[in-house]
Amino acid sequence: MATGRSRGPASRPPRRPGAGRSRASGRGGASQSPPARAVAVPAGWRGRLTQAARDRRARRGLVLVAVLSFLAVLLGSSVAAYVGQRSDIAALREKVAAQEQDVAALEAERERWRDPAYVEQQARQRLKFVKPGEKSYTVLDAEPEAGTDDPVAAVVEPGGALPWYQVVWESTRTADAPGARR
Repeated sequence: MATGRSRGPASRPPRRPGAGRSRASGRGGASQSPPARAVAVPAGWRGRLTQAARDRRARRGLVLVAVLSFLAVLLGSSVAAYVGQRSDIAALREKVAAQEQDVAALEAERERWRDPAYVEQQARQRLKFVKPGEKSYTVLDAEPEAGTDDPVAAVVEPGGALPWYQVVWESTRTADAPGARR
């Protein structure tokens, strides 16, 4: 059942070098430029196969880029949340470590307060307690330092001391209108 037609490379005659040139360019001219090298797509079924392979590679590349961009969009928020949570966990671990140090310091202070000698020392220093038969002396400074933040000392004129009721009156006036201080 041969029809006389043959498909495939065996039926075509081999190509000759320079067969694609026209006769006019092949005649004896002295200055001819070499032909431009262009990627020639073979005509016929080979050309269609070559073009189909190129199209297939282009489509595959396009699909790959689309899938990768979809994955980047899909996983982007998850990765950002993961990184944020890891930093939150690190901050909380630091906070727990600081609180454990505070707890240790407070437990050490609690142990000091269980010692009767420490309690007695604190009562003498802070509350001015004395044992029966002891005498306690408190030295008052006659001239306070200039850097004190005593509100009563700020109201009193440097030239003389005001009576207590005048000091109270001046402090209420100063508290009502800080700019109207006389």
